Amino acid sequence: MPTLAITSITRRLAVIVYFVVTLFPVFLLGHDGPWYSGGNPAIRGLAPFPKKLNPSTFRDFDAWFADRIGLRYPLIYAGTELHVGLLRRPLDRHIFFGRDGWMFWTDDAETIPATMADSRGRLRFTQTELGRIDAQLRAVRDRFAQCGIPAYVFIAPNKQSIYGKYLLSEDVKAPPTRFDALLQALSEPARSLMIEPRPGMRAAAAAHDPVLLYPKTETHWNELGAFYAYREIMTALARAAPIHRHETLSLERYDVNSAPYAGGDMAVRVLFSPWRFGDAFVDVRPKPPLTGVERVEVAHDHTLYRNSGGKGRLVVFGDSFVHALMPFFAQNFEEVHRYTAERIDGAVAARHRPAAVIYLMVERHAERLLQAPINLPDLCRP
Repeated sequence: MPTLAITSITRRLAVIVYFVVTLFPVFLLGHDGPWYSGGNPAIRGLAPFPKKLNPSTFRDFDAWFADRIGLRYPLIYAGTELHVGLLRRPLDRHIFFGRDGWMFWTDDAETIPATMADSRGRLRFTQTELGRIDAQLRAVRDRFAQCGIPAYVFIAPNKQSIYGKYLLSEDVKAPPTRFDALLQALSEPARSLMIEPRPGMRAAAAAHDPVLLYPKTETHWNELGAFYAYREIMTALARAAPIHRHETLSLERYDVNSAPYAGGDMAVRVLFSPWRFGDAFVDVRPKPPLTGVERVEVAHDHTLYRNSGGKGRLVVFGDSFVHALMPFFAQNFEEVHRYTAERIDGAVAARHRPAAVIYLMVERHAERLLQAPINLPDLCRP
């Protein structure tokens, strides 16, 4: 066969092979797995096919297609083996690898890749921002005092605020963080609203070691960490008024269990690496078990726990760190209303005639304190 003919065939063959290889995953649409490490790593629910034509239809179709393209999981695991397994670097630049298998989520969302600016003492509110936060907290304090409703602000510690020894060098003293500087700058009326949980939770972490208050690979605390946060909040509320079933603040009233698990949200949902990093989850269960508690999803941003054996109503505005606290609060209150929110809403609180109100956010999102509370004049209205 002439050389020219062979060259022509091989050129066409190369093009054909290229398109077969690149389009093969498309032909496998909807056929993927099971694969190594258990197949679908349950990162999240699969995106649905768009039901109508609107400006976001193409973006929604892209998400639907990406979730179903063939060979998706093998490619994910191949990338994970390279970046996480071999190179030991996170696939997501919000994550910072510490020592002994610990992972930390960035404490400054504006800085990517994660440099842990707050943990290094490089993150601060401006004087103008400090003044605004102080004025807003004083306004909240004054209005709730007028209505006779105890109210507190709880800043859930970053994991590195409790387990900083796995992030910073052991011979380096942790510098003051943005929250430290904020507490120091607040006036006494504003500071009286703040619950400072870190000293107590650090002491608990040392006392329970090697049982953890935060999983190594999770952005949130576990149930033991949530228990100590619950105890800090209820202790603060007890200074304002007697609380029902004070005995629930003792850890002796609970069974504490620690067991290995596939990993927290950073390991599984972000790095697609179930069981790659050794970790344990701790659960805390009351003894005897709490009965008669009803959970109701009232709306996408409103969850209600009812307990006929409790007294009064608690309203909690906050982020995802509230979730693990709800079963603990349900032991004491007849109703606990949790609102997914970044600010206090006086009208919403007034709707439930609460015995107390808590506003909670994680430390890395303390900038939410810059958002002014709304509808405070409505708080005392019948």
